[in-house]
Amino acid sequence: MRPFPKDPHPKINTRLLALFFSLLSLPLFAQDGGMYARFGLDTEMHYSTMQETKGFYSGSYLTGSVGTRFVDLSLRFEELSHPLPGREAERGWGLPFVALTGRYEGVSLTLGDVYEQFGSGLLLRAYEDRALGIDNSIRGARLAYAYRDAFSLKVLGGQQRNHFDRGWRLFAQDRGSLYGADAEIAPLSFFQKGENTDPLSLRIGGSYVLKHEAEDEISRVMNGTLYRLRQPVNVSAWSARLSLSQNDWNVYAEYARKGDDPSVLNGFVYRPGSAVMLTASYLWRHSSLFLGVRRAENFDFRSERTAGDNDLKVNFLRPFTRQHTYRLAAFYAYATQPLGEWSFQADFATKFPKGTPLGGRYGLSMRASASVVRGTKKEPVSPDGQGTPTASDLIGTNGLESSFFGLGDPLFHDFDLEVTKKFSRSYTMSLSYLNQSYNRLAIEGHAGADPVINSHIFVYEGKHKLSPKVTLRTELQYFMSREAEGDWLFGLVECALAPHFVFSISDLWNAGVTKEHFYMGSVAWSGEAHRLQLSYGKTVDGVNCSGGVCRYMPATRGLYLTYSVAL
Repeated sequence: MRPFPKDPHPKINTRLLALFFSLLSLPLFAQDGGMYARFGLDTEMHYSTMQETKGFYSGSYLTGSVGTRFVDLSLRFEELSHPLPGREAERGWGLPFVALTGRYEGVSLTLGDVYEQFGSGLLLRAYEDRALGIDNSIRGARLAYAYRDAFSLKVLGGQQRNHFDRGWRLFAQDRGSLYGADAEIAPLSFFQKGENTDPLSLRIGGSYVLKHEAEDEISRVMNGTLYRLRQPVNVSAWSARLSLSQNDWNVYAEYARKGDDPSVLNGFVYRPGSAVMLTASYLWRHSSLFLGVRRAENFDFRSERTAGDNDLKVNFLRPFTRQHTYRLAAFYAYATQPLGEWSFQADFATKFPKGTPLGGRYGLSMRASASVVRGTKKEPVSPDGQGTPTASDLIGTNGLESSFFGLGDPLFHDFDLEVTKKFSRSYTMSLSYLNQSYNRLAIEGHAGADPVINSHIFVYEGKHKLSPKVTLRTELQYFMSREAEGDWLFGLVECALAPHFVFSISDLWNAGVTKEHFYMGSVAWSGEAHRLQLSYGKTVDGVNCSGGVCRYMPATRGLYLTYSVAL
């Protein structure tokens, strides 16, 4: 897993080919005697024609597992010696994931690298998201026990992954470690007997996480004297949660608290962090309703106090904004602000069945949602009680004062309405309208002349079934704004020829300031366990988001090839 220097003329990697063909033979000999073996390959290649980044880039992930019902061995080989533009921090190659797991009678023990989540992830979530360059798996051990669906217990400890900084060592000696435990019980399940068509479910859980990290050399000057910042070696965090549901409704609540955890992201302020969330959902006939609220303050939790970007995150704050799939609806997607935010969300969906006045012959569905995010109201406290303190003045202090219910500046809002109507057996249409406001200065830390971007977004999607094997899908999107780069237009035509081919062509055009086109054409083929896609065009630079977690991606232009197989 040692990082490689960048080679301007990369060659085909023989390590990846050798491992590929060795794993290819696994399914041939491991099918008898209750054993299994499977593997998968995902690779992405890009030949850039841009003058600044001209050359060949690639990233490949080869996974394999072999085992029985009682024990299995899983591994992943990654070849990222020449990662795609914008992903330079991921450069390296090796076996970053190896896990041996044994299971028997509700007990499982894993040695090696593990992914885990406590509750909703508010306190701990170790997971992988390759699109965002996130892989914070924990290398160590995990012991888990489950008794039916009534009780579960998890205990783990180890060190998080940070790209390839461990080299070929098991652990990085200059980084800290994590230890945690989680328990959940469903007390009513012990008293329910036989078949119950409308059971009341109550689940109570709690989690604890300890971060251990040696002190760093951090200092500040006060009144002409140099002082060294004393940092906590151990930081504890805990959470409690409750879920109550019956038939068509559910209520979920969780509270988490973290001890003093000065870090580069909070300005090395000594102040506890906290997060609280409450959600409720209800289903009836053809409709559903979801309501949610969350408050987070100083709750960026990482296993290394100097980490930035998306590196070494311990927890996950699920987004309370709608996760859009349309290109322009997600143009300014909101990134969760763990240092201080109030998030509110409501989502209502309903369907008018066929035969009703609005449903007509084929029915009609509608969805309306609203998301509002505000900052928390914070008042910086000057150490000497005079004047407005600067960021350097707050290092080593408790930093600020805030009231729990105080609301700060608006950060983001998204109000949208979507209507989908089937007009015939071969044609379905969807129309959407979105009103968004995005505080770029507060979210991204820069804004230029427009700190807040307000927009109206209109989306049309049509699906045409031309024959049993031919489907045509079209998209037209319009982003209207007086701020930033003004208006944008997006169009897409996609033709699927079942069962193997999909052809598409799209164009993203800035109709406001630059007048630039970002076109893309692609062809995809899939068959059994294989999928291959070849594209050519260019992309616009911007922020790519998934689940409230975002990263900046630069503009690219050239040829793109992706291939995946799972056997």
